Amino acid sequence: MGASRVYQAGSPYNGVELADIDFEQTADTLYLAHLNHPPTKLVRSGNTSWAFQPVQFGPTLAAPATCTINATVADTDSANNGLNYFPETARYCVTAINDHTGEESRASPTVSVFNDLTLKRNTNALAWSGVTGATRYNVYKAGNTQFFGYIGTTTATNFVDDNIGPAYDQAPPMANNPFASAGNYPSSVTLFQQRAIWARSQNVPHGIWTSKSALIENMDYSTPLRGDDSMSFAIMAGRVNSVNQLTSTTSLLALTSDSVFDILGSGNGGPLDGTAPPLIQRQVGRGSSRLPPLVVDNVVFYVPSIGTSVRSLGYDFAINGLRANDITIFSPHFFTGHTIVSWCYSQEPRSLIWAVRDDGALLCFTWEQEQNIWGWTLCETDGRVLSVCAITEDGEDRVYLIVQRTIGGQSRCFVERMASHRWNALAECCFLDCAVSASFAAPQASFTGLWHLEGQTNIAGLIDGVPVSGLTVTNGTIMLPASIGTGSVVSFGLPYSVDVETLPLRINAPGSGSNIGKVQNPSMAALTLSETGLINAGIGSADLFPVVPRQTDAANALFDGTYLVSMDNAVRTECTVWINQDLPLPFTLLGVAIDPVIGG
Repeated sequence: MGASRVYQAGSPYNGVELADIDFEQTADTLYLAHLNHPPTKLVRSGNTSWAFQPVQFGPTLAAPATCTINATVADTDSANNGLNYFPETARYCVTAINDHTGEESRASPTVSVFNDLTLKRNTNALAWSGVTGATRYNVYKAGNTQFFGYIGTTTATNFVDDNIGPAYDQAPPMANNPFASAGNYPSSVTLFQQRAIWARSQNVPHGIWTSKSALIENMDYSTPLRGDDSMSFAIMAGRVNSVNQLTSTTSLLALTSDSVFDILGSGNGGPLDGTAPPLIQRQVGRGSSRLPPLVVDNVVFYVPSIGTSVRSLGYDFAINGLRANDITIFSPHFFTGHTIVSWCYSQEPRSLIWAVRDDGALLCFTWEQEQNIWGWTLCETDGRVLSVCAITEDGEDRVYLIVQRTIGGQSRCFVERMASHRWNALAECCFLDCAVSASFAAPQASFTGLWHLEGQTNIAGLIDGVPVSGLTVTNGTIMLPASIGTGSVVSFGLPYSVDVETLPLRINAPGSGSNIGKVQNPSMAALTLSETGLINAGIGSADLFPVVPRQTDAANALFDGTYLVSMDNAVRTECTVWINQDLPLPFTLLGVAIDPVIGG
């Protein structure tokens, strides 16, 4: 048995800067934005090959390196002694085109020539060096103006101009990098409509910049502008609106320090167009913190810039716009005096948001929009949770955590992964913290490779489906007690206890009115369970008794169905049921029904 090792790669960021890095992923590339660093990408080329690279904004297709021109002056209007010969300087440049990617390079070096192309036999012949990856070339010309205009395209590396008039509505791309120096580095990034969207620099905190369409590392533009050109604009509102986050749903949302804005393309909902300014509309008056928002289906979850809550942001037909709702309104005690520092969404097989509080506690938010079911749970462990993320593996979302624990008197950070929600046999499940699991061909009583738990005396385990507790790790080894014997499918880790308390019962009894404030107690409770191990229940944490299996249940079978539990005959002012499990066994509670006694 043993823990996996972490792959490490050198980073341009300091540890204190990590919390303020914004990122967006596409395939094996992760784009990173930080206020003090130029835009960077983390590129994965293999399981053990990762590299940080600065984003080199520009086309991947090179421009023709050289360009030459020769004038053919066959006609100087000698019949009229040159009276109709009016030579002018014409300038030319060439760009390379890749029709497979739709990319156009920047312009080649400019060449000029002196000729009169109005005379029939005069021409200007261009030639240039070929470009790897180019499928054709565009040729541009500038006459008596500083602007270049399109005069033709060719698959060859030469072109003859016999007095072709330039089309000035199409010009070659010009180099552009708005993030070339300190103070201009963006701190937010997202992907939207095949563009990379960057925002918030020190010099322009309310600024937003987009890449060219379908070319997310290309910020070039032309004069005049084209529809797929890069864009830059700022959010202008009554207050300073620093763009703390960008997120994309059906539209682009800018979550600023003061408000939430909807950014639409031209035509009130069309795609972003480099030739027209976007439509920017203020939607919600509660701004966002720097914590990246979570997008769950068509709902955005974000932490406001002021206060200690979490809000959901979704479309509301009644107002024909976005509405923000406080989803912590029923659990304010989990958030008062705290804020969320890291969170992730686990979609399958449970719809859960995992959120790390600034004190290291882990919160879990159940979210089933279709059933209108949601609620928060506090998850505590022997240590501090620092960060979480969710990664899809084998058909489900696995949650990874960085947890700081004190093991053997030393503070250590662990990369831990939550066990799979899916298991076929009881022995395969794992409901322990900082745990390792293994299977052996032959049963054994001694297990090594537990150095990460060295010196711990409160280790619990599951041995072939049988729970055991109070184990000690010595020299990385655990010895099973004689009462357990040996095992072949085992899990060992730090134990935790699960406690569930129902909300106080609120009813109106015929003839006696509400039960609020009256003496009462739950005489009986019906617990609906699914694949659940041994549990306890009672009227409070100090009055718990084992839930008894039904007579029809097979020996050692998990609880599955509805079970009646008798409660202590102790009256109180509230009618609640407390359910507890402190063994490393599965526990799924589907419902609680209470038979109350009021006034008795």
